[in-house]
Amino acid sequence: MSKLKIMYDVINTMKEKEVVRGTFKAVGMKDQVELGHFSNEFEKNLTSGETKVKISAEFDCEGKKLKHESQSEFKMQGCCSSHQHHGFLKHMHHHNPHTRLDGQTQDGHKCCGIKGKLSRVAFMLNVLHQIKVDEKEDKSVILSLDLTEMPEELKKVFHAKMSLKAMPENHPHHDFMKECCTLRDAKLSINVWINKAKEVEKVLVTVEGNQGDGLKENHEFSLKAELLLA
Repeated sequence: MSKLKIMYDVINTMKEKEVVRGTFKAVGMKDQVELGHFSNEFEKNLTSGETKVKISAEFDCEGKKLKHESQSEFKMQGCCSSHQHHGFLKHMHHHNPHTRLDGQTQDGHKCCGIKGKLSRVAFMLNVLHQIKVDEKEDKSVILSLDLTEMPEELKKVFHAKMSLKAMPENHPHHDFMKECCTLRDAKLSINVWINKAKEVEKVLVTVEGNQGDGLKENHEFSLKAELLLA
């Protein structure tokens, strides 16, 4: 089966779900020492917007341990509940406050011109081309992607996107993203497990690379994020 057909079936299957529940976990390591970990058990009704989350996190911020645990229930209001898929996509695309309506940043750099749009299209086509499909006997599928094979130009596009997401917002877990954006010889792999019913069961993202500090010392850095859907 072609990768496009698999993705089409998965999207159609997932968008018909009324309730999504699962667990997201992430662990960051530096020189085999844990920088921090984050866990979120969640359940969301995509029709009513009712959401339950249970968060547990611990971070090492410059030698100081920060811990956080919380459990909450809330209901998404407005368009996010009545048009849940559009609301979800809207949250995935954050507006850059430094970008003007003419597609330029405050420092005058073009970010949304023809070249920028073509770069994004090229990025998506390159990602699609590199996705590998492993079909199992039970009709389940594993999609895998190794972004270390990207051309240098597309790596710059990816790192630019990551840098925007890693802008300071007073959240300790953003340090993980900042670390990712400064890695050298980075290896990024994404694996998606899909069952025979065309439902996503698991997503695993792994980032590994080297990082140098002000003293030009090399450090090994890794970030592992896992999403399990029930």
